Amino acid sequence: MEGGISTKDGLPGMVKTTDQSTSKRSTNMERIVVFNDHANIAAAFQQLGYPLDQGDLLEYLAEGRFLVEAHTFVPIDPRDPSGRDALVEDLWNIGYLVHSKIGTIAGDSYRCDFDVELTLEMMRTAEIVKPDIIVLLSGDKDFVPAILELRRRGIRVEIAGFPGHNAAREVMLKGSGFIDLDRYRQQRWEALETLPESPTQASTVKAALEAGPL
Repeated sequence: MEGGISTKDGLPGMVKTTDQSTSKRSTNMERIVVFNDHANIAAAFQQLGYPLDQGDLLEYLAEGRFLVEAHTFVPIDPRDPSGRDALVEDLWNIGYLVHSKIGTIAGDSYRCDFDVELTLEMMRTAEIVKPDIIVLLSGDKDFVPAILELRRRGIRVEIAGFPGHNAAREVMLKGSGFIDLDRYRQQRWEALETLPESPTQASTVKAALEAGPL
């Protein structure tokens, strides 16, 4: 993948790199910023029984485009404030700008709403960064007003999710385009079947996808 973030040894799990030719390549590529509603997308993968590799997914979304920045919003369980420390560190290592917040107890569970923070960050990005494309990893219909405002400002807004599951029909309709993550999953697992069965390639890739952090 061309851009500010690349894979290491061709395996899933992205690493941050510095490339002196990045600025030259980016002039001919669409500039993209990704916003990941972590709770929404991770829950969808988990409920559907699909493995999630955050780095591989980010690379897929940015393929052929220049990834300016990637934001992820991670809720923290107030009953176990350090329980997601490893996940947060992994996301930083992948290249995400991590926004985390401790939620509030709600019965036997907890609530942690990022709608306001995520919306404000998208608007700030529109004003300062002025990307060509924003990819929103969420199917939450609460983001529809923000999606429409971004489109009015000339920014293409692509929604990524699972149709009929975590992606509300209204969100799919109001975005500039829709990225079907079920198709992403199928493509990735079909690709695995073409890899040679060796410990250094096929097994490593499969293990990475199966054990990807949620």
